[in-house]
Amino acid sequence: MRRTPLIIATVLFALIAQSAVAADTRSYDRPLESTWDEAVKAVRDAEMVLLDSDRNEHWFTMRTKSWYSHKKGRVMEVELTGDHLQATVTVRAADPAEEEKLVKAIARYMAALDERMN
Repeated sequence: MRRTPLIIATVLFALIAQSAVAADTRSYDRPLESTWDEAVKAVRDAEMVLLDSDRNEHWFTMRTKSWYSHKKGRVMEVELTGDHLQATVTVRAADPAEEEKLVKAIARYMAALDERMN
């Protein structure tokens, strides 16, 4: 009987956490420029496609691969901020309507980036 509220709270927390993870941010104790290099390489590691980038402004866009067309997929924006001591990487859906569908793809990219940064 006492487990029911705990189970309900756990399920609600999981649903809220999943919707909050549609955009993800990580900070690293590495210079911005070397983090940029690893962030771009992680796109390939996560089996995604780099679409556009601006190294001077520290942003790029990438998309997931589609099984039916090499020109289709869901687009994500990646922005890097920081300085010569640390860098922060933020990934979010380019289209807010696609956020829920990109949760797994963003998590896969961040895992690939974490693997490269460690």
